[in-house]
Amino acid sequence: MKLLICVLFIAAVNATPLYENRENNDKPAENNEDWRLIPDGNYKLHLVDVNAEDAVVEPSFNGPNDMIFELFTRSNPTQPQIIRLGNVADLQNSFFNPNHQTRFHVHGWLDGGANVPANPYRDAYLAQGDFNFFAVDWTVGGQTPNYILARQRVGECGRGLAAFLDFLNENGTPFSAFTVLGHSLGAHCAGHAGKQVTRGRVAAIVGLDPAGPLFSIDSNDRLDHSDANYVEMMATDTEFLGFLRPLGHANFYANWGSRQPGCEGEIAGICSHQIVAHFMVQSINPQNVFGAIRCRDFNDIMTRDCVVSGASRRMGGEPVVDGISPPGTVFFLTTDPTTPFAQGPR
Repeated sequence: MKLLICVLFIAAVNATPLYENRENNDKPAENNEDWRLIPDGNYKLHLVDVNAEDAVVEPSFNGPNDMIFELFTRSNPTQPQIIRLGNVADLQNSFFNPNHQTRFHVHGWLDGGANVPANPYRDAYLAQGDFNFFAVDWTVGGQTPNYILARQRVGECGRGLAAFLDFLNENGTPFSAFTVLGHSLGAHCAGHAGKQVTRGRVAAIVGLDPAGPLFSIDSNDRLDHSDANYVEMMATDTEFLGFLRPLGHANFYANWGSRQPGCEGEIAGICSHQIVAHFMVQSINPQNVFGAIRCRDFNDIMTRDCVVSGASRRMGGEPVVDGISPPGTVFFLTTDPTTPFAQGPR
């Protein structure tokens, strides 16, 4: 059965590219059909016509009303406390500490909620220190079989998260304490949040293989380096599901950004798109250093010939900021095929 699935997958890939997020990526096909295989958070493939009209009537999604913010701290490491947007009593009666660093994780399409019984990001942060950790649940918007609709809702997801960041700031937490992680569609949600906050500027955003399908080079509708004081991009699947070009200040192309070691036995594109989560989680432990070398520019990644042009630095980590990089700076690193994946400093 697995062999049959792989054969069908390969045939579909050869017939129609999964996506193309280059300059002409939003040009419609001549017959107005563009079928792409896109996986959800449970590695299930969905065949989507990205040019189809939305014929399915679904409930509307209102970010500030529908999103759920689950707080975890060392005092409640496994049982979340729900903090409702604008509800000061929720915040005051919780274990939230405005003097601690606060970390957020935003899930991708068809992920989050009941699909995530454990949260490795939460566990990694709480193992290292007294953090406020929020699992950002936008499943009302993102847990739909209609990928096109979920993609269209990332701006609304960002509006809800931005309102929550402003709410925390109103109640004593500085924006300098905020780092937001987002995977796939969640990376663009994080970018929209950075665009829409009104009381400050987010300290850092980490885009974990930001989604490529249906996203163009238009910086107003996706993650961009201007969305926070520091934006980091980790690229692991630029051939299929991730965004190809650098979006942040520091942009890390692990193993040239595609076909990750350890994914050979899986449907490579899906595995490579998901493995970035393991890289980030492992990097939070200071013993696991994902050292990277600085390349001249993005063309070095495309030609797979990285000529060292500056100081090396680490990918991910805590805190995630590891030096100053001008927007578009590109780094290259290799990883091991098994946990903890990191190969140490360069």
